[in-house]
Amino acid sequence: MLLFYIGVIESDDGKRTFEYYYVTYRRHMFAAAQSVLHNESDSEDAVHNAFLGIAKHIDILLSADESKGRCYCIKAAKNAALNIARKNRRTDSSVSIEDIYDVADEKAFEELIEKSEFEEVLDVIRSMDSTYRDTLYLRYVMDIPVKKIAQVLDRKESTVKQQLVRGKKMLIEALSREVMTADGK
Repeated sequence: MLLFYIGVIESDDGKRTFEYYYVTYRRHMFAAAQSVLHNESDSEDAVHNAFLGIAKHIDILLSADESKGRCYCIKAAKNAALNIARKNRRTDSSVSIEDIYDVADEKAFEELIEKSEFEEVLDVIRSMDSTYRDTLYLRYVMDIPVKKIAQVLDRKESTVKQQLVRGKKMLIEALSREVMTADGK
């Protein structure tokens, strides 16, 4: 299968880079897809779709460091899995605020994100104040650890954690308002 993907890439550097990420992260990507789909066949399809996209945009990995490249690959697999889940109508697109009990609970927050359209979530994050927008984007879109975010934004870890809690609360409220508006309530 690796040869199939490499055939899409023209440059030798691109082929070597792709091969490295394929060999190193395909299992991690499968696990990310499996966490969304809970179906081996669909998860394999998601990883395949992710690798096709990565091969077409290999320049992103060529310019990324190891950490960003890993995040990119895993996010590509997770997004491909979410696309398959939406296509199969396995996820319920309606979410109410009552479904979320603890804003600081990562599992509940990730369930909300999985139930919402990815672009819808990104639109809400983009519309937020830069303090919350930056921390939420780096944490949940780029999958960067809190400690690294604190270094990048030159903030204390405790400040970043508090901004994530507040930002998640605002995101949940905004998504809930959109769901209520869409349902005509």
